[in-house]
This record gives sequence, C-alpha cells and structure tokens, in this order.
Amino acid sequence: MFREILSTVAKALLEALRAVRFVVGALLGAAFLGIAIIAGVYFYFAGDLPEIEKLEDYHPPVISEVFAADGVKIGEFWIQCRKFLPYDEIPKQVFNAFIDSEDSRFFEHKGIDIKSIARAFVANIKAGAITQGGSTITQQITRSLVLSREKTWKRKIKEAILATRLERYLTKEQILTLYLNEIYLGNRSYGVAAAARNYFKKDLNDLSLAQIALIAGLPTAPTTFSPVNNPIEARKRQEHVLGRMLDEGHITEAQSIAARDESFDIFVAGTDKDFNDPKAAYFTEYVRKLVKELYGDDFLYHKGIKIYTTLDRKMQNAAYDAVREGIEHLDRKQGYRGPIEHLSPDQIDKKSFEFAREIMRRQGGEVVYWPPKRDRVEKIVIEFIEGQNYEAIVTGFNENDVNIRIGPYQEVIALENLKWAKTFSTKWLGSDDGAYIKDPRSILKVGDVILAKRLSDGGFALAQEPKIQSALLAMEPDTGFFKAMMGGYDFRTSEFNRATQALRQPGSSFKPFVYAAALDKGYTYNTVILDAPVIYQVGGKEKVWAPKNYGGEYKGPTPFKNALQFSRNIPTVKISYDIGIHYITAFVRKMGISSPVEKYLSMSLGSSEVYLSEMVSAYAAFANHGKLVPQKSMFRITSSIGEVLWENSIETKEFLDTPPLKDKPSEDMGAADKSGLNPMLFREGNAAMAADNLILTDLELKTLYGEQIPAGNVITPQTAYLMTNLLRGVVEGGTGTRVKALGKPVAGKTGTTNDETDAWFVGYVPKLAAGVWVGFDEVKPIGKGVTGGNTAAPIFLSFMKEATKDFGDMDFEKPDGFPSANIAQIAGGSAIFGARPTQDITTGGADRAGQFFEDDLEDLTTGDQ
Repeated sequence: MFREILSTVAKALLEALRAVRFVVGALLGAAFLGIAIIAGVYFYFAGDLPEIEKLEDYHPPVISEVFAADGVKIGEFWIQCRKFLPYDEIPKQVFNAFIDSEDSRFFEHKGIDIKSIARAFVANIKAGAITQGGSTITQQITRSLVLSREKTWKRKIKEAILATRLERYLTKEQILTLYLNEIYLGNRSYGVAAAARNYFKKDLNDLSLAQIALIAGLPTAPTTFSPVNNPIEARKRQEHVLGRMLDEGHITEAQSIAARDESFDIFVAGTDKDFNDPKAAYFTEYVRKLVKELYGDDFLYHKGIKIYTTLDRKMQNAAYDAVREGIEHLDRKQGYRGPIEHLSPDQIDKKSFEFAREIMRRQGGEVVYWPPKRDRVEKIVIEFIEGQNYEAIVTGFNENDVNIRIGPYQEVIALENLKWAKTFSTKWLGSDDGAYIKDPRSILKVGDVILAKRLSDGGFALAQEPKIQSALLAMEPDTGFFKAMMGGYDFRTSEFNRATQALRQPGSSFKPFVYAAALDKGYTYNTVILDAPVIYQVGGKEKVWAPKNYGGEYKGPTPFKNALQFSRNIPTVKISYDIGIHYITAFVRKMGISSPVEKYLSMSLGSSEVYLSEMVSAYAAFANHGKLVPQKSMFRITSSIGEVLWENSIETKEFLDTPPLKDKPSEDMGAADKSGLNPMLFREGNAAMAADNLILTDLELKTLYGEQIPAGNVITPQTAYLMTNLLRGVVEGGTGTRVKALGKPVAGKTGTTNDETDAWFVGYVPKLAAGVWVGFDEVKPIGKGVTGGNTAAPIFLSFMKEATKDFGDMDFEKPDGFPSANIAQIAGGSAIFGARPTQDITTGGADRAGQFFEDDLEDLTTGDQ
C-alpha cells in the first residue's frame, strides 16, 4: 500500500517536473523570441536613423551669410532659417522657459518619461480628447531629426529609439543645445536665435521675459499657437509658459504680471532675399549664383558658410542712387504713362489697407500688435523714406493740389511736383523744367492708384515705375575686385542682372579697341584719315555698305586723335578696313571680350553685342598699364566656425570669377613661327583664333602676342597709356565732356547705337573703372536725341563723384620707359620697329591686312636710317 502511494507521488512529481520544464522552456522560448522580436524591430527601425554620438555629429541646415569688404552683412542664403548657438550663448531664462513648459522632469528621465505619458493619458481620457502630450524634449528633437510629424506607430518607435540613443551619448546640456537650435517655431524660424530675429528683430540675449515666453509656447504647434496667424491662442500659450515658470520658482509673481502686460511689435518674416541689403541685391544674387555653381545647393543653403566679398558699401550706395536717379530723370522726360489702376469708392478702404501691408512688408515685414485683442489688429506704421515710391490713392483735389491717401495717412502732391507729366512719348523728350500740366484733373481723377515719391522737404511728387533700365558696374583695375554693381532699376521687380547677363550693342564705346589695335599696327595721333563718304562692297556684287557719321556731317582730313575724340564713324571704318577685321577680332579677344563677334566692318562701330562686365574689364586694362586682371567678387569663404574653406589670393589668383580662355590647339596655327612670342598670351590667343576661325599673318601674331608685351600683360604699357591719353581727350573736349565736371583726371568713351536703342559710357580714373548702360530690355528707341553723352555719362558722373570723394589727388602715371618723343608721333608698343601706315588711307584704299608689315619692313630696311 505504502509502495503504491510512493509510486503515485513519484509519478505526480515527475509530471509536475515535466510541466515545470515545459513552462520554463516555453517562458525561455517566449523570452528569447521577445528579445529577438525587439532586436529585430530595433534594428529594422534604427537602421536609417541619424548617428549622433556627440554634438559635433549634429549638422543642421544653418544660414549662410554674405559680407561686404568692411565686414558688414549684406545678405544671407537659407532654406531653413537657423543660426546655431552654443550652450553658453543661450540665456538661462530661455532654458527655464522651455523646460518648465515642455518637460519639467527633463533632468530626471532618460529620454522617455513614463510618468508624463501616464498623466497625459489620464487627462486625455477625462477630457474625451487629446489635450496633453507626453513627449519629452528629447523626443521632440527626434521628431525633427526623423523628418516626420505623422502620427503613426512607426514614427513613435523611431522617436523612442533615437531619444534613448541621444540620452545615452549626449549630456543633458548638449541635448538642450540641440533642441533649442533644431525646433521649428513658426514664422520661418528654426531654433531660438532665428525666432528672436524673425519675430522681434533682436538678438536672443536682448529678448524680454514676455518675448521669451511667447516663443517658448510655440514648439507643440507652431501654426496653431502662432502670434501672427492666431494671436488669441498664442496669448494663452504665453500665459501658460509664464504660469509654469512661476510654479517652478524661476520668476516672481511681479515678473509674471509685468510680462503679461508688456506690449511690443511682432514682425512677419519673409524669405532670405527679404533680409538682404536692397541696395546690394544684384551683387548678392551674383555671388549666390557663383557659389551655387561652384559648390552646389547643399553647400550654399545648409552649411552656414560666411562669404566675404569685395563690395564697397559706400560705392554701392552711390551706384544705387546714381542709377535710380538717372533712370527716373529720363523716365520723366519721356512722359507719364498714366495711373496704375482705377478704384471704385467702395474699394478704396480695402485697397489702401492692402497697399499699407505691402509697403510695410518691403520695409521689413508686416507688424502685429502685442498683446492682441479678440480681433486681429495690425499696426499700420509707415516710415516714409526720402526718394522711395509709395502706392497712393487719389482722394480729391484742392485747387491745383492733389489729395492722396497712403495707407492711413492723408498727404498732398503740389502742382509743382506733377507738372512734368506730359503724354508719354519716345519720339520727343520733355525738358527738365517743362511745365506740361496746368490742371492735375487733366491726368488724374478720384480713385486713381498712383505712385508718390517722398521728397526731401517731406512732401510728395507724382512718380511712376520706369520702363527704361540701366546697369552700372565698377571694379578696381589693379585687383579686378568688383566694388559696385547695379543690374537694373529695382531687384524686387526684376532680378535680371543687366550688368552681367544682358548682351547689348556697345556702339561707339567699342571704338577704343579699334584705335588701340591701330596704334599697335603703327598708327599715331597724327595719322590723317579722310572723313568723307565711302562705300564698301560687303558680300555679293550688288551688296554695298555706306557708313555714316552721327548727324550726317563730314569733317574732311581728320587726325587719328580727333577721330576718336569726336567719335567719327567714317575714319573708324577706314582704319578697320585697313588693319583688318580678323586682326581686330583677335585684339578684342585678348582684351577679354568673349561675346560672339561678327567679323564685318560694322563691328568696328559696335554692332556686335557685348556684356557691360567685359567692357568695364577691358577698359580697366588701359588704366592698369596693359594688364587685364580677372574680375573677382569674393575674398574668402569660411565655415560656420571660422575655418577657411577657400581663399582668393591676389598674388596667386587661386579663384577667378572670369577665368581665362582655355588652351585649345589650333590646326591653323600649326605652321606659325612661334619664336619671339609671349608664350602665355599666345596660348590663350591661339584658342581664341581657333574658335573664331581667324587668319593672321606671322607679323600680326607678333604684334598681338609678341615678346615685347610683358608677362602678365595683354598690351604693352605704352599702348595702354596712349589710349588713356586719347580717352582723356574724349572727356576734356569730345563726346564725353559732361564727365569733365568730376574735377579729377578721367578717361572714357560714350556709345550710342542706331535709332538710339542703347546708350553707354565706359571710363576710369586711376584707381577705379566703371561702365553704365541705359536702354529698354526690349530693343527699341529710348528717345530722339538720346546719346551716351547725355544719358549714360551723367549716371557715370554721379556715381564717380561719390565713389572717389576720398581718393585725394591722383593722376594717370606714365609707364616706366615711355618714349620721350612727341606723344603725337608715338605708335603703340607692339608696332614692330616703329612702323607706320605707308598707304594713303584717306580715300579708303584696299584691305592690306595681310601684307601691312611686309611693306613697312621693306621700306625701313631699304631706306635711309
């Protein structure tokens, strides 16, 4: 009996052990399976998460900045507006505001706060809706880093993994630094530094407690709690933040009350271009395109680089004023095109408010009152700036004055300030002081939308947005540094840069290259050309060309010097016919003109289109004793922490905005005698000759690229100085006499095209070269009687007066070794053996380009020496 009991117990124990073994095995299996699943889930979701094991691994997109030569910021580039601040540059009260309102247990949890999640769960159950969140500051960072705010389990898992990873590798201080630089706070602001700038136009250190509390209430829902779009809800969040700071003992009751009562302005941020200096906008855009082309979008918009440029702000401001005033002056002479639009009486209030908002946006952003009332209230404050145009609505007439409304302001335009408004016409231009309007009612009526320009005396004048355009470019001849750039009247309305992107006919401003090329073929100031009608065969037997002088007059025998000084077309064409179009083409190529050149005689009169930028650079070579220096717009580029990424050395020219022509072997030049040539100059010229299919004699090659031209030069110092002296004559007593008012030594040349479609002036003083172009974007007449001398030259003069104020005494220096002979008898420095034209070109003659020097050499070697 006892044995049976023992057997039964043993069997029971054995069964129990088997059951325990099974349960333990099942539990262990389940545990291993759970671990495997967790590991699988972890590795599946963690595979594409960012690796941040130290703060240095964090590389958010930050603002790239552009600086003028004096270190003042003139522009910035960004897609996400963010400026990274290290921990020790963030005020303590900012940390307190965000921690108290977003994650009061931040220093206690390890990335995920179970207590906060449970509290939020209970609160949401009681409310029957989601009223609280349980996300920690660390989790909020991950939400941004995984680039998603979607409410899915996948995102939540990634968020948890990355949060615990961050807590494992980073200190709490580093996590806070990452958080306050990463979070989106609305109003195009990423991070607290950008929010301070965009909302309040302040540095973070300058924010008040009320302003800190306002932005600290934004991370949860930047749009919902936006003080710009939803100020009532934003007010509630601000009060919540102040309450939490009071609860945590970080502020006093008195501070909380004062912050609630504080009023200030809130600004509506624009894009990166809205933060640029408007007077330097064309230059900043030029730099942007250049850096983007070199390094790409990521480098430009995300890396927080600092670009230090060559721009001189004083000169840039002078260029801005000169171009705008010059265009507006010409536009008024063309006449008034009429109101922008007409409004019915019931439209005036609404439209006036819209105009006010647009004006405020241009001035730096819309402004919102704080604290808000129940209805959104915008602060309409317009700071009128002298010389600026404002949208206005005609509201009535008071005798001969016009009553206008600009936003909430009532202003007046006196008859004196609208009398210029004759009917628009380019067939005849008005005079500067013409009184064409006797009664403003003849051109305006109540409800008309017009532009009103703020005057220096506080009044307003009738204005309009010019259709005519202009461009100005200035550079230092010896460094190639761009000092000022205007690509048009207003970058806001047209970003097209006419200084660097517009191909236009230069007219007579092209002639100096013809005359310089002729000097190098032996011409002197005293060479006489007959200024008389001439006809050339230009193709088929029945095709002829008869060039004419501007004004249709002919002067008879004309010295070479006078032909350029008074811009005579017939002598210029005869010189070109004599020295050869292929030779002139090669000459302008080495002067840096890379635009397509039409190899016809009319090219010598400026029929081939060019860029203003290359014209200024070529003229600068005359000022720089024959050295053509590549144009440059930047000194250096550094990283966000100051590491030099690229530097433009003046000596080594490591970077060129306008690189030299690449070496392209030419089969045509294979048999040329290369002895006696300047190797570098010939190599670059050889590529140009191949591209243009030029045929040149060996002697012409030696004239263009000979060893008599110093290394680093494109022409000899002698030729450059002779041209400077010639171009000074244009200013002293020729077509450019308006520029004489500068009161300093200045050289330059006017240019006017057929039908007055383009007007030019390109010139220089010893330390600065500049060019001005004026015309419509569409090729059409500017106006009868318009010339480079009366249209472009005044803009050049206005710019130079301001730009050279601090230059002091200066003059053009003769180069070392310049001949002591009578300057009127000196040829260019490349004229071999001082050769002279021997054929009488006063009647036109034949094209002797192929044997010009052979004849001269024979005369020199067989005649008396």
